[in-house]
Amino acid sequence: MIRLNNGFQLLFNLLWWMPVFYEYQRRAGLSDSQIFGIQSVYYVAFCLLEIPTGFIADRIGQRRCMQLGAASMTAANLLPVVSPSFAGFMAHFLAIAVARSLVSGASSAYLYEYLHEHGADAHYVQAEGTARALGLWAKIACWPLVGVLMHVRHEAPYVLTALCALGSLACAAALPAIAAPRDGAHPRRSASGCWPRPARPRRCSGRHGPSGR
Repeated sequence: MIRLNNGFQLLFNLLWWMPVFYEYQRRAGLSDSQIFGIQSVYYVAFCLLEIPTGFIADRIGQRRCMQLGAASMTAANLLPVVSPSFAGFMAHFLAIAVARSLVSGASSAYLYEYLHEHGADAHYVQAEGTARALGLWAKIACWPLVGVLMHVRHEAPYVLTALCALGSLACAAALPAIAAPRDGAHPRRSASGCWPRPARPRRCSGRHGPSGR
């Protein structure tokens, strides 16, 4: 499971287009105001989606939410290839906001609950940190190649990101399910950061750090 989680985090966050998206959009005919306007909309959308997607994860399950996020990320990165226009890039970043908000809390909550189920709570911080570190090393290794790949195929950064997202979907699909907690068992940490307590109002302890930000 740890290897699957590492693979998911690495592939989901390996955005090949990140070093060149500004130049890519400029070549597609977008102005600076359009490019930075899209970025503003993206960050606002991401912030607004964080809470509702956390509750969606609580409803459908963290693993399914990760799968949905990976599928959304795959589709999102095909949009600039199909429609390299202002509307296409806007839809691209909005879909990424949806995908990342679906995954950000759900992946951390899933990892913690799986380790807790197997009596390995103490390994959570190390497991989370290792997954993030591997993702950073992957970016260091891969991002310098983006310029060369664009000379081979202009759309390569987005195609490669879509393929990586598809790989993260395969990892999420292979993750083992977490058993439902028994009566009186340790309460499950939700993706919205709340610990459910019977007959009491919901109290939030704060989310684990967002993945890949």
